[in-house]
Amino acid sequence: MLDSLKNYRKYPGFLSIELALVLIISAIIAFAVVQQQARSAKTSVAEIQADQLNQVGNALNSYTDLYRRGLSAPGDLQIDLNNDGITDVLIPEDPPSGNEGSKLTPTIQNLIDAGLLPASFVNRPASSDGQFITRLSILPAGCSMAADNCRIEGYITLSQPVTIGGQNAAAGEFDSDIAGDMLSFMGGNGFVTLRPNTPATSAGGNFTVELDIDGDGTTDPTTLAGLPGVRVGALASRYDVRNPIPDVDFCRGNRTLSWVQSTSSCSTVIFNDTPVGYRFVAVDADTGGGAGAGGSAFIRCVYNPNANPPAQLSILSSCCQNGNQACTPPAVP
Repeated sequence: MLDSLKNYRKYPGFLSIELALVLIISAIIAFAVVQQQARSAKTSVAEIQADQLNQVGNALNSYTDLYRRGLSAPGDLQIDLNNDGITDVLIPEDPPSGNEGSKLTPTIQNLIDAGLLPASFVNRPASSDGQFITRLSILPAGCSMAADNCRIEGYITLSQPVTIGGQNAAAGEFDSDIAGDMLSFMGGNGFVTLRPNTPATSAGGNFTVELDIDGDGTTDPTTLAGLPGVRVGALASRYDVRNPIPDVDFCRGNRTLSWVQSTSSCSTVIFNDTPVGYRFVAVDADTGGGAGAGGSAFIRCVYNPNANPPAQLSILSSCCQNGNQACTPPAVP
């Protein structure tokens, strides 16, 4: 021991070198630990952000499933949440100002009001200073609901890039770590803009999405890099996700239901694209009385494998009166 101390006194530079090496190694280890912690934090943020986008995407898919006819037809979208014939939520076809809040661009609050997102959901992305924005389209152009050849598709995305690391979005910067992790968490319908002014690309590279961030109804000629999103609609899911049956998600063919109540007979024309499992109020077209009578009924489209096509319409509750008297159906069983 004394000999070692004598050596250190004899060669003091060796002690300084050893201490310096220890400090350098400790700093490298500490830096690696900090880097790993920062990377783990980014992965957690990416998972949260992907979950938020998927949650809104699922709500938007349900929105297109449930209200496909209202979205495709002219006029405001009127939503009857409890099947009592009264509009609970009205989403305008053309909002008073801007493009947000229309039936083809429902806001987060619209989806909450329609019961498709929890009331606690906040329009505040985890990894961006932007907001969630939705875009839906009725395709192809000139399609006909009568011919049943329309489809609804679109996407949910962010209005600003992912920049949790303090990047400058205006300069084309975004957090590539978070964007990459998000693609793995979002699944097959996830996408992100990897470069400015280019369409968004999916993780597998099997599809691209041209974005309309400013909401003017046309593809933006300039887009920022680092915009993530999830596509929805016909390309991403079935029309009726609750009871998916190939090619028979809807009752096919216009038809007339006739029923009798209190010795009065009524007949009701039903639309040809009523979703399976969906209930709505139909009003008798013959409100003037005539051979039938004015009235209304709660109609439901149910799956019947023996029908051709395998879906049918049934009356849950009806009200049928002579002439054009007021008629309120009983409660739906």
